[in-house]
Parts: sequence; C-alpha cells; structure tokens
Amino acid sequence: MATSTDRADARVEERPVAVTIIGLLLALGGPPLYALVAGPALFGEGTTPLATGVGLAVMWALCIAVLALVRLGERRPWASLGMRSPGLKWLALAVVLGIALSLLVPLLAAVASAVLPRQGEGTVGSVATGHHWLVLLIAVLTAAVTEEVLFRGYAIERLLELSGSRWVAGGVSLAAFTLTHAAGWSLAHVVGVVIPLGAALTLLYLWRRNLVVVVVAHFLVDLPLVVISAMTA
Repeated sequence: MATSTDRADARVEERPVAVTIIGLLLALGGPPLYALVAGPALFGEGTTPLATGVGLAVMWALCIAVLALVRLGERRPWASLGMRSPGLKWLALAVVLGIALSLLVPLLAAVASAVLPRQGEGTVGSVATGHHWLVLLIAVLTAAVTEEVLFRGYAIERLLELSGSRWVAGGVSLAAFTLTHAAGWSLAHVVGVVIPLGAALTLLYLWRRNLVVVVVAHFLVDLPLVVISAMTA
C-alpha cells in the first residue's frame, strides 16, 4: 500500500510533466489559435499595421511565457531547449543552409502555383510589396526567434521526452508550424513552400539539436522578403 510519503513523491514527479503539458499547449496551440481564430475575429481577414503589430506581440508574449515556464515552472536551464553556442563550423553551416533554402523558395513557389490555384494574396510578392521593409525586418526577426523557440526548441525537445519518438516530435511541431502559417499565406505557398521549408528546419533541429543554428537558418530563409520590399520601395 502506498504511504503518504510515496504519494507526495509521486506528486512531485508529476508536477514537471503537468507544467510541460501547459508549455506544449502554449507553444503548439497558442500561435495557430491566434492566427486562425483570435486574429481574424479581432481584425478580420485584411492586414493592417495594428493587426501586424498585435500578431508580432502575441508571438513574443508566447515565447517569453514559455521561456519563463522553463526556468520557473520546470526549473530547467534554457540549454534544455537547445540554447547553446553552435561553434563557428555549425554557424557557418546554418548560413549556407539558410541561403540555399531561400534560393529554393522561388522554384518551390513556381511549382506549387503551377499545380494549385493561383491567388494574388499571401504570396511572397504580395507580402514583400505590401509592407514596409522595416516592418518586414521586425517580422522576419520575430519569426526566426519565436517560432524556433516554440515549435522546435521547446516542442520538439519536450515531445521527444514524452513520446520517445522523433517522428512524433517532428510531425506534431511541423503540423502546428504549418497551421500557424495557413491564415496569412495562399494555399500554394503553404503547400509548396511552408511545409517543405518547415520540414527542412525541423530536420535541421533534430540533426543538430541546437536552437541557434535553426534560428540563423530561418532568418536567412525569410530575409529575401525584406530585400524585395526595400528594392521596390
């Protein structure tokens, strides 16, 4: 028969798991919930400066909440999210991969547009020309940091611990990543660009388990949006 001490020990062991579940709900549920439900309910389908600002603020709030939960709730170091120095070799690899993936975007978009219905909104061109380059730079930096912390660093690491499966961890995080982008991009872009690039970033994280590497790669993948906006301003 379990004693009161045994039950108390069990509660102590269960508490971090409960906290981690909350963290996963924030990391995996927060971004798509805002992008697909809360954002459109508040601002409609159009994009306004206020809607963009609130959306970026929500992502930073979720990111900070998860980081705080790791330290204060789980009582674990941020290194448990892959936050550690990558070294010059892997940092250089991140730069090369980020540039290579960014160069693939036009090809992927062209192939997807040839197969799926063409749409004027939610394409690389419409987004780049519809926003000031400085706003896009902030958005790109926000996406690179917050999405990698939430979807890759936290979600993959914790799902790996809970499930023991890289396929489950990578698949669930990629699904949440894709859903988050479903509201702001065309179907062709989501299928042809978001999913392949999201899968590449997921595999990169599973390979290196280093958050800095995927943040740098993600930033460089999205950076052409800023360049195109600045050139067409």
